[in-house]
Amino acid sequence: MVSSSVSLTLGLHYHRAGRLAEAEEIYRAVLAAEPENPDALHLFGVLAHQLGEHGFAVEAISLALGFAPDRADFLCNLGDVYRVLQFYPEAEETLNRAIALDPGNAPAHNNLGLVIQALGRTDEAAAAYQRALAIEPHFPEAHNNLGNAWKALRLPERAEASYRRALIQRPDYPEAQHNLGNLYKEIGRQSEAVAAFGAALALRPDYPPARFGLTMAQLPVIYHSEAEIDQRREAYRLSLLRLGDYARFDAGDPLRLSEAVGSHQPFFLAYQGRNDRDLQALYGGVAAAAMARRFPEPLDLPKAAPGERIRVGVVSGYFCNHSVWKMPIRGWLSQLDRRRFRVQCYHTRAQRDAETLEAERLADRFIQGPLPLEHWRTLILADAPHVLIFPELGMDPVSAQLASQRLARVQCTSWGHPTSSGLPGIDYFLSSDLMEPPDAQEHYSETLIRLPNLSVYYEPLVRSEAEVSRAELGCPDGAVIFWCCQSLYKYLPGYDGVFPRIARAVGGGCRFVFIDHQAGDVVSEVFRRRLDAAFAAEGLVAAESCVFLPRLSPERFLAVGAVCDVFLDSIGWSGCNSTLEALVTDLPVVTWPGALMRGRHSLAILRAIGVTETIAESLEDYVAIAARLATDRAWRGEIRAKIAANKHRAYRDRACIEALEAFLER
Repeated sequence: MVSSSVSLTLGLHYHRAGRLAEAEEIYRAVLAAEPENPDALHLFGVLAHQLGEHGFAVEAISLALGFAPDRADFLCNLGDVYRVLQFYPEAEETLNRAIALDPGNAPAHNNLGLVIQALGRTDEAAAAYQRALAIEPHFPEAHNNLGNAWKALRLPERAEASYRRALIQRPDYPEAQHNLGNLYKEIGRQSEAVAAFGAALALRPDYPPARFGLTMAQLPVIYHSEAEIDQRREAYRLSLLRLGDYARFDAGDPLRLSEAVGSHQPFFLAYQGRNDRDLQALYGGVAAAAMARRFPEPLDLPKAAPGERIRVGVVSGYFCNHSVWKMPIRGWLSQLDRRRFRVQCYHTRAQRDAETLEAERLADRFIQGPLPLEHWRTLILADAPHVLIFPELGMDPVSAQLASQRLARVQCTSWGHPTSSGLPGIDYFLSSDLMEPPDAQEHYSETLIRLPNLSVYYEPLVRSEAEVSRAELGCPDGAVIFWCCQSLYKYLPGYDGVFPRIARAVGGGCRFVFIDHQAGDVVSEVFRRRLDAAFAAEGLVAAESCVFLPRLSPERFLAVGAVCDVFLDSIGWSGCNSTLEALVTDLPVVTWPGALMRGRHSLAILRAIGVTETIAESLEDYVAIAARLATDRAWRGEIRAKIAANKHRAYRDRACIEALEAFLER
């Protein structure tokens, strides 16, 4: 008779060779003879984990630990199952037990890193991966995971080096190629991103995240010229059509396809300054088709009965100190009439801060993730919201996955990311009447709802106690400082000439203060070269007028704005949160409204407070207003005084809340 140890050795051989059915047959045979064999239970659980039967894996490995409680390898694998299930507290506790028993267990350190990174403790995660690599330097998964940590910590050179080490150790590693592509896409190395995603797909053609990545990599972070925008837009359209064919006809595992939705989103499409409705509808069709392959549409979604409190669900990854919280969400939670509405909040991310605690206090029900997609779906359907609102679509991956399904009878989005979602299951777009142009419905696949004024109940900010001197900014005393604080990808190449034209009109001595791109220097360098060319065309030198600051904390951001003289609004994608923050220090705002809502935020704010003198009617007018504010100190003082007297009109607007309540009841 063959002993159980010999059988398990053969089963493990089959297991490692990928012959899973044969391995399972042996494990079952051993357990039939020895139901309490811990090694057989453990291996059977590991096999179940690989096959996606995670609940059974927890049961089997837990039984094994009941017979062998001091086995660090058992604990390590159980912790990884908990991680995949997103039971993060259980995973962290289990993996720490494994490490206490066996500090030299490299996989346990690696898995612990994955858990605590998912919980938002990225510094600790990087340290855990480094401990794993100190134990086992030839550990490609740990190198790959360390690369993800460095990327999240905005250390792109380190991230690239870690991904490269992973690929040296395992050349056929599609996940590392995919992550390398994601890094290149984020830091503006667009052609290299396309190549890396292509390499991932060459290794594994049925790899949905790389499919989505390759499509979104057609949209660079920043452009060298206006002509490049049209070229990349067409390349994106063609790639999106191919992605749609893949999602509908060629994709394999529906689970893997659905999990890839939201992993890469067309965030940078909106920064091209064009009407994106049709392209977004193509993208929305792809996302919805991917979800439909996994999840059926619920048959009976509830409708509020007469007199019943309307259940309003809010899904977001930004119940924290973020503009999406500050602009729409906080006002909804604090102001909706609880006699008529029950507000249920679903916070999809692990991040927590003081604003998260405030959201918990204000909500009637507050659930925080991270949770598996299927758990979110089950939970929301069980809560049966009558209306489900996604304050933004385009940034948070889980929100994108949930919004690509039908989970409530009425589903809405808003302008946390101010462009049409294109998703067929999103019925309404909640927007600002002051921001939208007359033909605005043409820009949305959703039905547009124009709420009064700015459409948000906004709480005024308190002026920062931090202080910044002009010398710290590299600006001499007496120079007029123009605050150009938007992300660099908001500045379109066609408008680069406004800066040297303003400098020439002012007569020299002014400074334009920009903020470097947050991820690497490629994007900043492209923008600097564009400015060099624009200033040279006017016979000027950009370096003599343009200052670039590193990324700023919220406190220092406000402090820098306080020492500036004029806020120059970005043309095509206007400031909104930053414009409202400029009001804190009564900073004059120069804006030229665009054709789309996202180019009209500052227009709406200035109209709301009755300060319309600095709203330009043309590019030439924009330059003239900026120059006058710089050279006419008395007029600049008048504008500041008017802002100080009127800015309260932008705050705590009940009219938009009452209109939202009426819409929800309809």
